[in-house]
Amino acid sequence: MRKVKFFLTVLSLFAVSFAWAQNITVKGTVTDQSGEPIIGVYVLLQGSTAGTSTDVDGNYAISAPANGTLVFSLVGMKDVVMPINGKGEINVVLEEDSEMLEDVIVVGYGSARKVGTTVGSITKVSSKSIEARPQSSALESLQGQVPGLQVYTSAGDPGTQQSIRLHGIGSLGASSSPLYILDGVAVDARTILAMNPNDIESMNVLKDASATSIYGSRAANGVIYVTSKRGSTGNAQIKVRGQYGVSSMADKSFHNAMMSTDQLLSFWEETGMRSAAYIENLKNTLKKNGITQADGSLHNFRWIDYMQKDDRPSWQADLSISGGTKNSTYYVSAGAYDEEGTAPGTYFKRYTLRSNTDSRVTNWFRFGTNIQLTLDKRQTNPNYATNATGGGLSFLRAPYYSPYDKDGNEPDIIPGTSWANPYYYMDTHKDEYKRYGINVNAYAEIQPIQNLKIKSVAGIDEGLVRNSWIYDASYNGSGTRGESTEESLGLSITNTIEYAMKFNEKHNVTVLAGQEGLQNTYDYYYAQSKGQTDDRLMHLNNGLQSTYKMSSEDSESQFLSFFGRADYSFDNRIFVDASVRNDASSRFSKNHKNATFWAVGAMWNLKNEQFLKNTSWLNALQFKVSYGTQGNASIGNYSSLATVGETTKYNQSAGWVLANAGNPDLTWETQSKLTIAASARVFDRLSISLEYYKRITEDMLMDVPIPYTTGYDEIMKNTGTLENNGVDITLGYDILKGKDYYLGFNFNFNYNSEKITKLFDGRQRWEIANTGVAYIVGKPIMFYYPIFAGINPENGKQQWYVPSDDIDVTTKDPNNVTTKFSSAALTQNTGIRRYAPVSGGFNINGNWRGFGISADFSYVLGKNLISNDRYFSENPVNFIGYNTSSNILDYWKQPGDVVEYPDWSQYPSMQFDTHLVEKASFMRLKNLTFSYTLPSKYIKNSNVLKGAKVYLTGRNLWTVKDKSFKGTDPEVDSNLTMGRVVNSRQIQVGVEVTF
Repeated sequence: MRKVKFFLTVLSLFAVSFAWAQNITVKGTVTDQSGEPIIGVYVLLQGSTAGTSTDVDGNYAISAPANGTLVFSLVGMKDVVMPINGKGEINVVLEEDSEMLEDVIVVGYGSARKVGTTVGSITKVSSKSIEARPQSSALESLQGQVPGLQVYTSAGDPGTQQSIRLHGIGSLGASSSPLYILDGVAVDARTILAMNPNDIESMNVLKDASATSIYGSRAANGVIYVTSKRGSTGNAQIKVRGQYGVSSMADKSFHNAMMSTDQLLSFWEETGMRSAAYIENLKNTLKKNGITQADGSLHNFRWIDYMQKDDRPSWQADLSISGGTKNSTYYVSAGAYDEEGTAPGTYFKRYTLRSNTDSRVTNWFRFGTNIQLTLDKRQTNPNYATNATGGGLSFLRAPYYSPYDKDGNEPDIIPGTSWANPYYYMDTHKDEYKRYGINVNAYAEIQPIQNLKIKSVAGIDEGLVRNSWIYDASYNGSGTRGESTEESLGLSITNTIEYAMKFNEKHNVTVLAGQEGLQNTYDYYYAQSKGQTDDRLMHLNNGLQSTYKMSSEDSESQFLSFFGRADYSFDNRIFVDASVRNDASSRFSKNHKNATFWAVGAMWNLKNEQFLKNTSWLNALQFKVSYGTQGNASIGNYSSLATVGETTKYNQSAGWVLANAGNPDLTWETQSKLTIAASARVFDRLSISLEYYKRITEDMLMDVPIPYTTGYDEIMKNTGTLENNGVDITLGYDILKGKDYYLGFNFNFNYNSEKITKLFDGRQRWEIANTGVAYIVGKPIMFYYPIFAGINPENGKQQWYVPSDDIDVTTKDPNNVTTKFSSAALTQNTGIRRYAPVSGGFNINGNWRGFGISADFSYVLGKNLISNDRYFSENPVNFIGYNTSSNILDYWKQPGDVVEYPDWSQYPSMQFDTHLVEKASFMRLKNLTFSYTLPSKYIKNSNVLKGAKVYLTGRNLWTVKDKSFKGTDPEVDSNLTMGRVVNSRQIQVGVEVTF
């Protein structure tokens, strides 16, 4: 009997065990702490790869063993582990993971850091400020977003690359551009321009030595770290976005001031520049030749409306697919962008493909790849690159001419002139630029023991440019064909080892060591022929052999670096970091290849101190200080070497000349930077940060003039010192915030004061020929010009202040003026700075029940600019026969007149002096977006649709300028304007659908 009982017991236990081993269907709902369902939560059967995701209602169903365990996970939420225990329904509430939700930023090599634990000064611009903007370059999104970062778009040509400076000019001779890093690999600025902005997750601007010194020789001017989008576990989605809009000139006030036909002819006659008989003969000739309007009256044509047309179309289309499982994620996208420029024949087209993958093969090994393929094509109008009346100076064309004949047609030649119609000219003068871009990086990371990471990253950044220009034979009976190719290739390999440790629950230490190798090569080839006689036979070989030209060049540079960093934190209150890097560059001689850069920084998190920890109104309070050095090697690849070059052939043989004197003592330009900062957040609404910096550049890499008797006019040396001191201020205020509404305001400000403290050869001043700019010891970079003293009210003549014996001191003695102009005798320090000392931006953003608004403004104060365009538009004597600005009608006519312009009847010429130096301060509404996002309640029953959004967005919609500014565009980042295409205003409507 006992055996029977034992057998039955064993049998029952076996039956129970068998039943528990069978799969059952487990269902349930996953919600957040407020009871709202969560979509995309990944539900995994622990110990297996089987899993599923919650739907739009937060529901899931999974087949699992009755004795199994389920793991619920979602990025930004704490994982929940639930034993099944035979239950068929399991409902789960997920809590927010405050540590994961805290924003993280990139600090260089190694792991990212949470914002609250970062010693370095870093500003993050998220994808919300980058994507779906009507702009060709993501870099333009940085304008007005980062204190201390000046971003300018100097022309309205589609595909224009921005000029960017951080905390002033870093060097007087070498480059002042920042270093660009894309997903951990250094890339060319053109690679970022070629990116689809909608593929960017964030752009981090690394500003102080603590953040940048780890990059050593390349980080003297700051670092812009771009992170592309990636997929996330359990959140598979397909996103489709389309935008369409139009472009126009952002500001026509300069061109609107040009005279009408009646004004121009009356002005000529009134001043005696043209006699009444001449003007009458001109009118008769125009009428006789049919160069009139349909009613027989003279044309009053606005050339700007024809040369830079409004409502030029632009569109963008994107598709992205992203998602992931527990051990791998993916993001794949394709995009196309097309923008027609306002100037004849100009355009920019971009096509992109991207694939980002990350995989965790085992608990100790993971790898990933980032692949970007791009093609961008653009064409610019060459007449807008120079001072040409067929392009940038078209405003000078007389308004009594028109591109239309009496029948309304547009002939190839402007009636009554020898000017080619600009659209016909561009049709017959094609000049297309194509760039094929390949950016690939791959990483592998192993974690052999807990907290130890060994990582290798290899990168390729290649740009292949093909420029083709064809000037049709039909244009003048003889054609031209040219081709050039340009290949730039950057190869990099980075190896790091990082170890983190924690002891006594309060001490955290992370150490990192690494090695990096960089190789950059450049190859260029050019060929051209002329004399083609048929538009259908425009190949190079169809030109005359006597016109054949070709050339080629190549160069190469290499960097080898070793670096290390250590981070220490105590009780989440005290944070200290230190970094060191040794760089070797092939650009310097063998005795000067190496340089070492270092930085130290510390942060005190006062909020976590016991005496402030329980202060309810204070949410955060931090104090930071850092000091370190960086280097600059942004010069030619062979500047330190004495080189020879080929000159024109002599007696059918190549001739050689000494091309570069070389300098075997040439070494690194070095920079040191001190930063002191404090930040706080109070009442969970107001955030403020203050940052002071002092940046000193020494041993600047400059071309120094030398006596011509040496056979050269200049040689590159390490010389001179430049200082930049400034302050960054950031304010943020949450005006309104609630469950379904928000309104916030952010403001940033930078003041930068530059000063040259040393020049070469003991000089106190160096004037840059033909620029109006000079370097003076003890001063910022200044404009040096004759100072215009206005118009003498008694005789209507121009006057200039006579300089003192020391022309470095601005002298404006009203009792010492002259009416005789001499540029050499009158040039002095104008007291006007070349670079703007104040810049910043502010934005307003809000949302309410699906409705959203975002407005971004940027501003620059103290900016100055030489208006070379006004030299042409306000100089009727020098350019008689052309149109003139109506501004000059404020001219002297009789004694006592207080006017801006002289007595034109005396036929004076306006000169290059300070009357052309304009106050170019401005504020621009860079972006304004209105959007509506469909609430989830309307799509919760859809198995396909996850989200929908429509938006209307505009760029450069409003510009505020100084009242005295009369030029074309205050945003031009140059010492003077040169007849360029004016910045454009764009308006687009867009739709975004997520599946």
